Order: sequence, then C-alpha cells, then structure tokens
Amino acid sequence: MQPGDLIKFVAAPPRWKGEEPRNPEPNLLGKTGMVLGYAGDDSHEWGGIWNLFVDGMNVQYYGDFLEVINEAR
Repeated sequence: MQPGDLIKFVAAPPRWKGEEPRNPEPNLLGKTGMVLGYAGDDSHEWGGIWNLFVDGMNVQYYGDFLEVINEAR
C-alpha cells in the first residue's frame, strides 16, 4: 500500500488453524477510504498500522483488514 491508494475494509484472514476470518468494526466492513501513509508496525505483524481517510475523518487501522481496490499512480 502507498499514499493515495483507495482501499476497502474486508475480513482479515484467520490467524491460526480453526479460527474464522476476522471482521473489522461493524461500521467499517465494506467501506472505502484512501491511504494517507504508514503509521508503523503492529506488535503482531498483521499488516502494520495505516493512516487512512474514511468518511471525512482521519483514522488508523490494521493493514490485514484493508484491500487495495485502486492503486495511486
């Protein structure tokens, strides 16, 4: 991911055998936003933490819940 990419909030893959896919917060699932930049590593290496612009607000969220739907050029 890079600044300017458009993303969609999706279910993250299971972390271990037998776990179901994990959903982001219910109000975010399926929403779109724009990547503003990388905020840093997370403690579990689940895709890092990203700064995003979603619904007119700046938010931070884990990368494993984000899918790039249109790359910035």
